[in-house]
Amino acid sequence: MSHIFVNIAFGIVTCLVFGFFTKNVLKTWFTMQKIGKGKEENRLTHLGERLQKVATEGFLQKRMYKDMSAGIMHLMIFWGFLIVSLGTLETLMSGIIPGFNFAKILGEGTLVYKAFLLSQDWANMMVVIAIAWAISRRLFFPPARFATLAKASRIDAYIVLSLIFGLVFTALITMGAHSLAFSLPEADVYAPQLFFSRLIASGFGALFGIATPEAWQIFSDSVWWLHVTILFSFTTFLPYSKHQHLIWVWPNILLKSQHSTGRLRPMEFAEDAESFGVGKVTDFTWKQLLDGMTCVECGRCSAVCPATNTGKKLNPRNIVHHLKDAMLDAVKHPEEEQRKPLHGGIVSQEELWACTTCGACMEACPLHIEHIPAIVDMRRYLTMTQGEMPSELQTTLQNLESQSNPWGFNNSTRADWAKGLNVKTMEEAKGEVDYLFWVGCAGSFDERYKNVSRSIAKIMNEAKLNFAILGSEEKCNGDSARRAGNEYLADMQIKENIETFQKYKVKKVVTGCPHCFNTIKNEYPDFGFKAEKVIHHSELIDELFSEGKLAAKTSTAEPVKTTYHDSCYLGRHNKVYEEPRETLQKIPSVQLTEMPRNKENGFCCGAGGARMWMEEKEGTRINQNRAEEALKTGAKTIATACPFCMTMMRDGVASFQKDKEVQVKDIAEVVAESL
Repeated sequence: MSHIFVNIAFGIVTCLVFGFFTKNVLKTWFTMQKIGKGKEENRLTHLGERLQKVATEGFLQKRMYKDMSAGIMHLMIFWGFLIVSLGTLETLMSGIIPGFNFAKILGEGTLVYKAFLLSQDWANMMVVIAIAWAISRRLFFPPARFATLAKASRIDAYIVLSLIFGLVFTALITMGAHSLAFSLPEADVYAPQLFFSRLIASGFGALFGIATPEAWQIFSDSVWWLHVTILFSFTTFLPYSKHQHLIWVWPNILLKSQHSTGRLRPMEFAEDAESFGVGKVTDFTWKQLLDGMTCVECGRCSAVCPATNTGKKLNPRNIVHHLKDAMLDAVKHPEEEQRKPLHGGIVSQEELWACTTCGACMEACPLHIEHIPAIVDMRRYLTMTQGEMPSELQTTLQNLESQSNPWGFNNSTRADWAKGLNVKTMEEAKGEVDYLFWVGCAGSFDERYKNVSRSIAKIMNEAKLNFAILGSEEKCNGDSARRAGNEYLADMQIKENIETFQKYKVKKVVTGCPHCFNTIKNEYPDFGFKAEKVIHHSELIDELFSEGKLAAKTSTAEPVKTTYHDSCYLGRHNKVYEEPRETLQKIPSVQLTEMPRNKENGFCCGAGGARMWMEEKEGTRINQNRAEEALKTGAKTIATACPFCMTMMRDGVASFQKDKEVQVKDIAEVVAESL
């Protein structure tokens, strides 16, 4: 009778523990929904694709393998823990129902039950090894990204790792001791399936002098209670731990944006709005707050951030942590809405303006947290509500507003670069062309990049493409204004350009700049214009070579060692990696060599996110970091495909006094010279 009361009491405690766990999870979820009042997009479109992403990125942990050692370790913990959960279910049921075990369901002595025991033995052991590996790694050879972890975060990690280790280790001892209790003196039929469990339990048996079946059973029961205590402790602690990512990673991956990472969500301008952008925690969307709760503070984002790596105040891990802090602060002080101010209290202006929006943080994050939208939303508040921005950026925005280009040149001279090249305007061609060549501000006004525009025009003429430009009807695409937080100005520029596109019935666009490419391809559809085809000039050139419309001349000279720098807005944000490289490899005079950080792991030049128009006042210059890497390859030519990258790499090379030895060229120039 006493056993029945114990089972009833255990059942009640189990329900209370898991009820408390569920209550905390639901409370967090509904709090995010309640506090995050910012307008969020539909996050349930294309559900099949979303579920597939959960499988590849969640269950298979695809992104974790960029750090192979950590990736294997996490895979062992995750899959081991998943398999062990079946044993945990058996443990809980046996505490509620006397004598319960899976042998009665699967069949005593059956192949299926033996497979179950084998899976539990191996999975528990696998997690033991992985957790021991994880703790040793943190203690003796931690990654550099752990160096800036807060003390509370370090303690949290050790608590969770210790609880998981205790959970699986006591499970092994319990299984082994229980097996040994029924195997003396004869051999146990399940001994082969419980190799690790029996081995570890035997060690404790030798230590404590356990020799009889009765003693083994008492020992097994004692460790079983310890195991259950650790399980209940872990379940209770998890919703308060940074490791609650185990809960939130699934909805976060499922609900991630399916747009290009280079696309910013447009704003709605309500006439009665008192502020724009995110000025307080309630201005965030629920998804942005979910990002904050999902973060495990692993620091992979910070390890690849160009600002963090060059001594700026920005640390992407901290930005996401700010989201969590802001929400928890609002939860603790609902009557004050937010005790600690977001701007100047939780996040600093220096952090926000240091971001190049390169997307390295989002590419590296295994939990698919979206850093850039939150940063730009906070910039929008500074720019449009507070009117606070770096002084040089203010001048740029004034130039964009008055002359539709960041330098403030007279927009009527936008087509002067094309004089003598037999390049028509859309007005002259009456819009009847295959491609609109969107030149961009740099290609129209920057003296160095005008040669790139001429090279692109030469290539298209060589391939006998029917194209035209807009000339003075072209305005800045809106990229710089948007990423500087001036959504109102960007909205005006974009709508003016779309009106011009519609006037000429534009269907295909080739751009001379990745920022123009990204904006027209990924952001203009939000404003009502979607072209049949938007292509960057590096992609078009590759197509023309593949179609036989271009052919590089043979060369007897020794090939020039060339390294290619990936533009963040062409590569990481739009996955255009191979086309520029394939083009360069088709030119006999080029010998392509790679920098260590390339393709999706490429390092930013420092000019994106409107940083092109701001000074770097902290740390070392980002472009010098990247230029040094390029110079170490021994290349004599650094190939680019972006006007911002070209400027930054040229300045970086010059800072090392190598500008007379090493040239920086756009791939269009390299190709044009080879024709």
